[in-house]
Amino acid sequence: MRIVVHLLSLKDHTVIMTNPYARIGAVTGIFFLGLMTLLSVENAYAKTVHIDIPFGDHDKNLRTVIELYSQINHNVDVGDTISWLNDDQVSHTVTSGKGAGLSGFVGSSEQGKPDGYFSSGVIESGKSWSFTFTKTGFFTYFCEIHPWIERSITVNEPGIDITQEFRLTYTALLTIVIVLVASIATILLIKRVKNKKS
Repeated sequence: MRIVVHLLSLKDHTVIMTNPYARIGAVTGIFFLGLMTLLSVENAYAKTVHIDIPFGDHDKNLRTVIELYSQINHNVDVGDTISWLNDDQVSHTVTSGKGAGLSGFVGSSEQGKPDGYFSSGVIESGKSWSFTFTKTGFFTYFCEIHPWIERSITVNEPGIDITQEFRLTYTALLTIVIVLVASIATILLIKRVKNKKS
């Protein structure tokens, strides 16, 4: 940071433009400044999403009703934290992997297959557990105690939803800004060189 400030405090800015090492240093400084900004923006917009494990979720006979009124998939960004609150009267787990699904619903002995990405352990009634997602992807999870309970999380790159079909990630936004600034700087440099020749 001190190097960039020192370069900008020079009386004759043409030294920066004519010295190739100074130009490389300035571009590198802008790149790292942009990278630090990107990382701080991603963390600044990280949020906590609350998901309730609904009352009666353990009861196979209430599956249809619960799934009509409970969101099956949640969309979050990398860096977001999900906090699951157990509103049911019995204990549950939040375990990444594939649950027993319909076969568990109809009485199969299948117990589900954890994949090891996250596991809450037992969450008692009225207690909560949180997990922060650090990578993009589609993650299914289930309850190891009641393996017919299956839900999912979709984790996206942090960004801005322009429309339902189009999302501008912060990485893309930063790239656009850097290209725009570099283009403007190049145009100004060309004008300056032309003015000196005339």
